[in-house]
Amino acid sequence: MATIQIKAKKRPDLVIEYDGTEYTLTGRIPTEIAAVRGQVSQKGLTPKAYEEELGAKFIDAFYENVIPQDFKMALDLEDVGPVFTAWSEHVGLGESKASEK
Repeated sequence: MATIQIKAKKRPDLVIEYDGTEYTLTGRIPTEIAAVRGQVSQKGLTPKAYEEELGAKFIDAFYENVIPQDFKMALDLEDVGPVFTAWSEHVGLGESKASEK
């Protein structure tokens, strides 16, 4: 039987300073975030409502799977969006593979 080797994608962790304390977020994109699109149906939603629902699900998955517990205790709800934006840019979430060529 043949063995297939897959090299893990390595991205550095992201250190965020928040209110004077540093928190480390993983550089890994959890599979739960990739599964978000399948959790939201476009049926009956306007394009804007669909994008809003999708965005809320992405933030939920990010909060549950990327934010460390000690950061959750300090993080204000209004600051989750900017933290998500910084992390998603860091890991390249949503970047087209074609644009990397």
